[in-house]
Amino acid sequence: MAPVRVRHGGPSARGFTLVEVLVVALLVGITVAFLAVNLRGDDRETLREEAARLAAGLEQAQDEAVMTGAPLAWRGADDAYQYLRRGPDGTWTAVDGDSFAARRLAQPVRLVDVEVGGTKVAAGGLVVLSPSALAAPVRIVLGAGSERAAVEVGAMTRVVMGNGV
Repeated sequence: MAPVRVRHGGPSARGFTLVEVLVVALLVGITVAFLAVNLRGDDRETLREEAARLAAGLEQAQDEAVMTGAPLAWRGADDAYQYLRRGPDGTWTAVDGDSFAARRLAQPVRLVDVEVGGTKVAAGGLVVLSPSALAAPVRIVLGAGSERAAVEVGAMTRVVMGNGV
């Protein structure tokens, strides 16, 4: 009987070479890295969205206070805020179950500063949204890293973006 010959390599060999496998692995790695960078949230855009959401909520709360003749209040913490309504006994209670429900700020957005009429409000202090359209202006500053956005509530509500806020 003739010996069996085993052939290695050559044009009829099957499979991939190590170089081909490494090139494919490199391309997959570059693609995954590119997607990870692009899918990561942009802090400035997150800050802008949170400021716009806060501005819309404050404007709606101010409008409701004017329409109902009853004040609403806003209270912020480092990473969250809530709206409050004054009860018949004069105490403020959190509003739940409607558009004024408590909200946690999206990461990495934080509450930086709150002022009413140019006076700083202590952490956890109330900002009362009066039924009178002549209430003192409110300025709430949010931050994400070195970026800042100010929500200003007065005759008009607006968002101001920038580091010098």
